[in-house]
Amino acid sequence: MSLNGKKAQQESLEAQLESAIAHSDDEQCLELMRSLGRLCPDDAEIQHRLGSVEEQLGTAEKALAAHLCSISLAPQNPLTYLYSGFCLQQMGRRDEAIEVWSLGSDLEPALLNPPHRNDPTGERLVAAATALREHFSQLHRDSSNTTTPSHKITGAIWPQTTDTPFNYHTDQQRPSLFYIPELTARPWHDLQGLRWVEHLEALSGDIVKEFSDAQGSLHAVCRPYLGVEMKLGPQFTELQGSLNWTALDLYRDGKLQSKVAQYFPVTLAALEQVPLYGMDSLPYEVFFSVLKPGQHIKPHFGLSNHSLTIHLPLIVPPGCSLTVAGQRRQWVPGRILAFDDSYIHEAINPGGEQRVVLIFSIWHPDLSKGECDAIQRSFTARARWLAARQLPL
Repeated sequence: MSLNGKKAQQESLEAQLESAIAHSDDEQCLELMRSLGRLCPDDAEIQHRLGSVEEQLGTAEKALAAHLCSISLAPQNPLTYLYSGFCLQQMGRRDEAIEVWSLGSDLEPALLNPPHRNDPTGERLVAAATALREHFSQLHRDSSNTTTPSHKITGAIWPQTTDTPFNYHTDQQRPSLFYIPELTARPWHDLQGLRWVEHLEALSGDIVKEFSDAQGSLHAVCRPYLGVEMKLGPQFTELQGSLNWTALDLYRDGKLQSKVAQYFPVTLAALEQVPLYGMDSLPYEVFFSVLKPGQHIKPHFGLSNHSLTIHLPLIVPPGCSLTVAGQRRQWVPGRILAFDDSYIHEAINPGGEQRVVLIFSIWHPDLSKGECDAIQRSFTARARWLAARQLPL
């Protein structure tokens, strides 16, 4: 069939469908919509419409097939995931529905925070948000529970997906990923006197030398700390994707960066004494943070409160400072600062040269070994579930 012929047939079917809807002729509506679907198998919108009509007037199996076809044709359209998941739920395939809805929420986080609307889409938004929140909350409770459970951890909250209403204790502390309400909270922590702190501070001069010697060779592997792929707030517009704030990674996402690590034997040996935070035996993140002159990292909240962020200042131009919950401190080369980055914080370099700080995280000192293990199980269970998601066959 020629393109003109197909277009004319499509327009004719659309006109007949409009008439059938006006006359409330359900049988005719279904047959005409199926004809449109057969005529336009590569049209995502028509397949979506076909799926919706099949849900109301046809069969669940054919509705699901049309919705999944729509996803394959328009994989970046969250609406197709929303309707596919609802169809699966109505068929009693709840686990598959949750996977599909979760994939859709990757594209549109509003699936977890639906606006109020009285229409079929609104009904599906509520169903998706309710199911997703119940699923993730139960996954946390199951994975963090043990024979000797800690209420502190089983009662922890994943704010974006919790099924339990909650309030932060203060507007100055608002972690968006993981929150332990029962954990002792204060912006700054004094770690002076700890053996690993004294050891690391004593070696700060050697670490500065390693960094200075390696910087020229590793310039190409420095990355913008805020990648262009990240979903960030407007306060980061100027720094996102910019080399004005860069990271030179020793560990990233729990993996040793071998090309960089070979230049820092003293630094890595010193870190072996530190109770580094991580999801397994390796630290999750260790990097040199380089902030160019005249740059301002604007106020923002960190992701969680179960770890503390540690700064070992190495190169600090005059006037550089870090402010946490309104409390401003200046970096002093070789003197460690420890803070809870779930509190609102910002940093500025008004000087004339780059500011360099070695940054890593440690477990919150009020957490027991068993509680740390429970947190790791919760994060691991969530990551494994997310990695295993797939569309139904």
